[in-house]
Amino acid sequence: MRVLVVHSWGLGDLIMATPMLKSLHLSGHRVDLALFSSANTTVLKGNDFIGKIHLIRSKIDFIKFFKRYDALVATAGTNPKKIASLNLLIQAKKVFASYQEKDIHRIDMNLNIVKDIAPKQIREPYIFVNDNEDILRKYLVTKRKNIAFCVGSGSKQKFKRWDGFWELATRLNNENILVFIGPDEVDLIKKYKNLDVKIVQESLEDTIKLIANVDLAIGNDNGLMHIAYATKRDSVTIYGMTNEKETGGYYPNNEAVFLEMACRPCFDPSSDYVGCATFDCLRNLSVESVWNVCRKFL
Repeated sequence: MRVLVVHSWGLGDLIMATPMLKSLHLSGHRVDLALFSSANTTVLKGNDFIGKIHLIRSKIDFIKFFKRYDALVATAGTNPKKIASLNLLIQAKKVFASYQEKDIHRIDMNLNIVKDIAPKQIREPYIFVNDNEDILRKYLVTKRKNIAFCVGSGSKQKFKRWDGFWELATRLNNENILVFIGPDEVDLIKKYKNLDVKIVQESLEDTIKLIANVDLAIGNDNGLMHIAYATKRDSVTIYGMTNEKETGGYYPNNEAVFLEMACRPCFDPSSDYVGCATFDCLRNLSVESVWNVCRKFL
């Protein structure tokens, strides 16, 4: 069966979709992938389970897939009605899509979507890590812990940022702290200019290499933390309105920190709806709470 998988989400969601992609391949299907961002192809380099990766600029681009695929699959959280509408252009014989179900991890959601056509299922994510040792020598040190601060959350989800990283850095001043700043997050650099930290603004490929070799990654719920999960790094992730049960780490060395509140989580990934404008779940999360969890790894 020829299968086209459509992924319209970000970096972390793509990493969580790789077990589904691999499972489809292992079940005997020819799997192609449609992405809306060329940057996301970096994590997929060297894979042997995707046939072609198509970069999509607009919905009209899907006309070129007319009657070329037996099945159209959307990664978890995509509105099934939108995928049904999209299939009017593609005319695949079968469509597989689902809203994100509460408290079910995104990896499991993706696998559930294709369970009828992918009986051979694996849960291990895939991520490409290059062999650039020079980038390690540039930033990493010996005799101290190398700690990644993944402080951003992209340009479209700034509401997921926690403001306590600066104070947390002062408690870790004996360690080698790398503050990762993406192209959409340069406004954060000024917060760290008076601290003894290293600002990292490297390519995504070298960023993956660095995170794969740090001792501990600390960050918001973002794509860089999913790099840490996939490369099996110790990690501490800070959650506010998003659900740690749905997007959290999947190994025993991945810890989640969040403030217990009746209203959280309130973020709907299918619509990007956030249930409040005050973000008390992050604003009131103390540095002490995060620090106490980080100490487990120090």
